[in-house]
Amino acid sequence: MRIGLDIDDTICNTNEVLMKYAAKYNSEHGNKPLLNPNTNNFSLVYGWSEEETYNFFRAYYLEALKEIIPKPDVKEILTKLKEEGNEIDFITARKDIECGGAGEAYRITKEWLDKYEIPYDNLYLNVKNKAIFCIEHEIDIFMDDAEKNVKIVKYTGIKTYMAMNNFNMNFKDEDITNIYSMNEFYEKVHDLIQ
Repeated sequence: MRIGLDIDDTICNTNEVLMKYAAKYNSEHGNKPLLNPNTNNFSLVYGWSEEETYNFFRAYYLEALKEIIPKPDVKEILTKLKEEGNEIDFITARKDIECGGAGEAYRITKEWLDKYEIPYDNLYLNVKNKAIFCIEHEIDIFMDDAEKNVKIVKYTGIKTYMAMNNFNMNFKDEDITNIYSMNEFYEKVHDLIQ
C-alpha cells in the first residue's frame, strides 16, 4: 500500500510548540488576551491581524521547527509498515517562504526526518490540494490533522484518517476514522491490508 502522511500535527506536535512561541511573540507585541488556545489557526489564538500572524511566523517558525519532536512510536510504526512492504510518502503544505528561502523547506524537513530516523520513501512539499495529489500519486491510505484535507481526500475514495489533536477533538465524520496514536493507526492499516 502507498501510505500518504502529513507531517505537522500528524506525526509530530507542531502546534504545541508554536503555541509556546505565540505566547512569547504576543507578550512582546501588545500582550493581547488569549482568545482560543484550541486552534491551529494562529490569527484566532490572540485575534491577530493577517500581518501580525505573518510577522509571528517570520519571527519564530524556524526556531520552533528545531524543537518539534515526533509523536510517540512514529519511528517504530513507520519502520514496521515499511518492513511489511508498504511505501511511506510524506505530503505536506510546508513552503520555502516559511523556511527562509528556496529549497529550505525540503532541507529542514529532510534533516528533521533523518535526525529522528523516521523512514520514508518520498517527501513532497508545498502541496496545495492533497486530494488531487493523492490521486495523481496513487495513494491508498491518507492521514492528516486538517479537516479540510481529510474531507476532500475522502471523496476520492482513498481510505482517510484524522490525526487527532487538541484543536480538532470535536471532529466527526462517519467515513473518516479518528486516530489517537500511531499504534492505533498501525492496527487500522494492518486490518485494511489483511
